[in-house]
Amino acid sequence: MTTIRNGGKGAELIDRLRLQVGRLDVSADELEGRNQRSALFKTMFLAFRSNGAKDWLSNLAIALDHSGAQHQLQFHHIFPKKQLKGIHTAREADDIANLTFIGGKTNRAISDKEPAKYLLPLIEQQGDLPFRAQAIPTSPALLEIQAYKDFLKVRRTMIAERLNAFLGVEGSGERTEQR
Repeated sequence: MTTIRNGGKGAELIDRLRLQVGRLDVSADELEGRNQRSALFKTMFLAFRSNGAKDWLSNLAIALDHSGAQHQLQFHHIFPKKQLKGIHTAREADDIANLTFIGGKTNRAISDKEPAKYLLPLIEQQGDLPFRAQAIPTSPALLEIQAYKDFLKVRRTMIAERLNAFLGVEGSGERTEQR
């Protein structure tokens, strides 16, 4: 994100990604085990932003330049670490497929609620578009704690598709029907 904050262009980040990965197409398998320190995480932010991603409560476009604690961009664990503790490792909880971008106020309002308890009402109120913009599966079955690994698998595929579309390349990620 430093490249972006310092006024760098998306092209600079794409060049850094090409150096790190060696090519630009991304498969779902390559996302496994990645976290917020990955160049793919930064690219994911750019891809979601270019797709019109917004904060779920304020409806503000995700951006790095929002000021104040209420709207400042944060990354959010869709399945809170507290809910995964004792079931999954910290590394699994920090998987790139469990991370999304929202404002600070929204993040605090969600706190450590299970996704089935906070996302389903939001999906009911707003439809699935705000979540599709960030490649988040909206199937109720995938939002249950016991479905965490299935959620990650489906979301990795969705993220890979979004990244490949953003980068303008054909993806090699597996396709899935259940979203």
